[in-house]
Amino acid sequence: MIKPIKKAFEKAKEVFGSLIFSRGSNGFDNIQEWLIKGFVSKHSFGVVFGKSGSRKSFITIDMSCAIASGTPWQNQRTQSGAVVYIAAEGQVGMSRRVKAWETANGRTVDNLYILGHSIMMSIPSARNNLINSIKEIEDKNKVKVELVVLDTLARNFDGDENSSDAMGKFIHGCDLVKEEIKASILCVHHSGKDASKGGRGSSALNAACDYEFQVTHDSKTGLTTLNNTKQKDAEEAVSLVFEFQPVDLGIKCEDGEPITSLALLTLATTKNNNNGDNNPLLKALREVFGGSCTREDLRMCCFPPKEGVAANTTNQNFKRTLAVLVDNGLVSIEQKGKIANSNDIITLVEQLELF
Repeated sequence: MIKPIKKAFEKAKEVFGSLIFSRGSNGFDNIQEWLIKGFVSKHSFGVVFGKSGSRKSFITIDMSCAIASGTPWQNQRTQSGAVVYIAAEGQVGMSRRVKAWETANGRTVDNLYILGHSIMMSIPSARNNLINSIKEIEDKNKVKVELVVLDTLARNFDGDENSSDAMGKFIHGCDLVKEEIKASILCVHHSGKDASKGGRGSSALNAACDYEFQVTHDSKTGLTTLNNTKQKDAEEAVSLVFEFQPVDLGIKCEDGEPITSLALLTLATTKNNNNGDNNPLLKALREVFGGSCTREDLRMCCFPPKEGVAANTTNQNFKRTLAVLVDNGLVSIEQKGKIANSNDIITLVEQLELF
């Protein structure tokens, strides 16, 4: 029988002197519990790192909103719960990013609690203030905080990041908070000068984390890639490629121009995966339309108009997503005129092969 990890270890432990042991293979049948299936484990310490401007915070916010609203993230199951987000680099920008997520996803995120200043995790008084605040959030709002995000590590770090001693104290402080509130901690971190060598500072951080992701952004294509560089107790997740789009927040600046922020309007694609399994158009053709439909029906099914999102943005997303399927030979298009129009027939190639 498969058992949750914590309960299994409680049964398997034995005390000798003042120390707790498990014996032999006891606990081999434990299963990994997840905040985001296959990506972020429960009761863990993890890192998302990337260069400045890589959109690492946008991805972390997207994950946090999914957990806080109890919705799947990139078609992966999430553990619903409250999220405490320590936005040490700015609270106003955070609220706009969350509003963009709410607009793009058509739901509110009430269980995301944003703190607009640093918490020095290695300093006991600061750490205890955080713990007490989280317990009060849970008590007053009858919620369980499942995730604490430190954005960024540098702003919540006391000392020299290159010092293994200072990094050890930071990690120890995170572990103490994690154990006290029974939640996961995720650090948003900067890359070093050589991004291929991981996050900035002491290698003790990578050694201590349960999982690690690297975020890169290609300014030419506008695409952002999330690579799983470490999963201590599970297989590494597939690499995902995101395309963030501007979302109108419904407010204007002092010059009367619309204020926008970025959000994901479509599912990510899997890097180097040409089978289209996570392409929403392919899924709709298979599951909704029986293998064939008009261009307009497919667009309205997968990319319907959204308040706050420009129609041109939605149409361009549809065209790019369809182009991926065409380029990979997964669909065919029967045009009803010299140029593309709403009555064109789009058909799965696998459907054509049946005849």
